[in-house]
Amino acid sequence: MRRVLLILPLAAIAVTSVILTNRAQLAASTAAPPTAGFTIHIDAEKHFGNAHPKEIAHHYCKQLPDMIECQIYDSDAPTAHLVEVETILSPSAYKALPASEKALWHYHRTEIPKVNAKIIGMSAADQKKLVAKLLPTYGKVWMLWDPQATKQPAGQPTVIVLK
Repeated sequence: MRRVLLILPLAAIAVTSVILTNRAQLAASTAAPPTAGFTIHIDAEKHFGNAHPKEIAHHYCKQLPDMIECQIYDSDAPTAHLVEVETILSPSAYKALPASEKALWHYHRTEIPKVNAKIIGMSAADQKKLVAKLLPTYGKVWMLWDPQATKQPAGQPTVIVLK
């Protein structure tokens, strides 16, 4: 029996190493970015304060392990502006907040019926499940800027307490 000793040149080993490194980088780069998953689309009124209560706030939300986060836009067009952000907490997480912080949050059981909310692109059965999940929760809305008041982002961000 004849044995063949295969000696790879150093360059071949280096190329193999680069290929494996590039595969790992490719796998990491194809992982979902943090912007992925904002697939729950809710339209609601009264999110821009008293100045224009009928203006629709277009929420794009995603479920995280410990909360729901929503990006809120002034329209659902590709050129829409990000104008608000909402964080939604469970009742137990809300109860752990100090009283001064609780004052900045709204209760969805009272807010949802007042804002003429519409869930877009979801079956009636799934909408019912989502609303049931949201009703006992609490939300905090940070208004980044008011696109009805100015065409450019200006002013201080504020917390909008929906009542």
